[in-house]
Amino acid sequence: MTIHEKIQAYYSGMSNEHHRYRSWEHCYRYFHSASRESIEADRDQAALRLGFYLASWGMYRGSSFLLQYAYTIHRGVIDRLLVPTLAVLWDRDFGAGEGDEELIPVILEAVRAIREAYKPFVTETQPGQPTHTLVTKILLGTLGCMPACDRFFVDGLKRSGLAYSRGNGKFIEGLLRFTKEHVRELREEQDRIEFAGGLRYPLMKLVDMYFWQIGFERSFSNLELAQVFGSE
Repeated sequence: MTIHEKIQAYYSGMSNEHHRYRSWEHCYRYFHSASRESIEADRDQAALRLGFYLASWGMYRGSSFLLQYAYTIHRGVIDRLLVPTLAVLWDRDFGAGEGDEELIPVILEAVRAIREAYKPFVTETQPGQPTHTLVTKILLGTLGCMPACDRFFVDGLKRSGLAYSRGNGKFIEGLLRFTKEHVRELREEQDRIEFAGGLRYPLMKLVDMYFWQIGFERSFSNLELAQVFGSE
C-alpha cells in the first residue's frame, strides 16, 4: 500500500469525533492556537490538556509513574518546552525545510528537557522513568517535531527497513531523510486532512501515522495467523 493508503487507513479509523485518537488533535490544536505567552500564563490549562492526551494515548497504565500523580506533574514540562532555545521548534514544520538538519540538536535538547522535568518525581519509593515512548508522545502532542515511538510505530519502522534507536541523532536523521524523500506525498496528505478536518497535521504526525499503520496491520496479521495455526 502507498503512503496515501496507509495514512488514510489510519485517519478513516478516527471518523468518530469522540475517538480517543482525536485527543492528539485537541492537544496539538491547543498548543498551536495559543501564543507561548498565554500558555505560560495559564500553564495549569496546558498541563491538563497534555495530561489528558497522554492518558488517552495509554501513558497512564498501571506500570507508569504518572499514574501516581495529579496533572500538576506536567507543569515542569510546559515550562521547559517554552524556553527561548526551543522557540524555533514551535514555528517550524520539521521534516522538509532547508537546514532542518540543524534542528536535530535542538530536538535532542527538548528530549533532555522533558526527562529533566520529570526527574523530581522518580524516586526510590516511586521508581520508574520517562520512557522514550512518553517523551516522544509529548513532543508529538506539543511541538509536533517527532513521531510517537510506541510499539506499533517502531515495528512499522523496522518492517520498512529503517533503523530505530532511542533518542539518537542518527534516528532523527533517518526520519528526516524519509520525510524529504516523500515530501510531495506527505504534503498532499496534509492538504487532504486539513480540508477534511480543519487542522493541518505536521509532517512528523503523518510519518507517525504511516509507520504506525504498518506496524498495526502487521501485528493484526500475526494474530490472525496465530489463531489459525493455534486451532489446528
